[in-house]
Amino acid sequence: MAKVIDVSYWQKDLDYDAVVDAGIKGVIIKISEGEEPEDTWWGHVSAAKKHGLKWGVYCFSHASTPEEAAAEANEVIYLLGREIPPMGVWFDFEAKGCLQCEDPTAVCSAFLNAITAKGIPCGIYASLFTLEDVIDVRALGDYVPYWVAQYSKRCEFKDDYPDNVLVGWQYSDSGCIGSTNVDMNEWYLDLN
Repeated sequence: MAKVIDVSYWQKDLDYDAVVDAGIKGVIIKISEGEEPEDTWWGHVSAAKKHGLKWGVYCFSHASTPEEAAAEANEVIYLLGREIPPMGVWFDFEAKGCLQCEDPTAVCSAFLNAITAKGIPCGIYASLFTLEDVIDVRALGDYVPYWVAQYSKRCEFKDDYPDNVLVGWQYSDSGCIGSTNVDMNEWYLDLN
């Protein structure tokens, strides 16, 4: 298990020396919101690489149809160029439009399929509530990796889905690295 943070524009001034000193092993970076690039993503990737940290990226989705999800995936693929994030690409499924769409599972599937078709590992980030009540996890297959937000003493995802892959647990949105607020995660894959 490793300590991981996720970052975006809000952490644009993050001190990466302090990140390393805090024992953080990986950083998941917001690459886009919908089809719009996140201005700070490449700076975060460069800093993570310079400091020997593993990194991944996430798309904060606004997709309400499979077609919109595929377009968001294509933007991520374009932004990555030839880079393949060691910690993969994550489909952040939490925006109101996503949660209220007609077929959330199909939206998630479209994004996953577009990214994995390019040989890039991809998974879903969502709250435990969303995974229990909005997305049909069993319809996506037990090989899909999940990064679950649940601010609790333990992550209960495996209680509901013992055959599915839990890669990460976001347990807090109030961590601090120096004076910068960060989300804190436990990561269950080896990052060495």
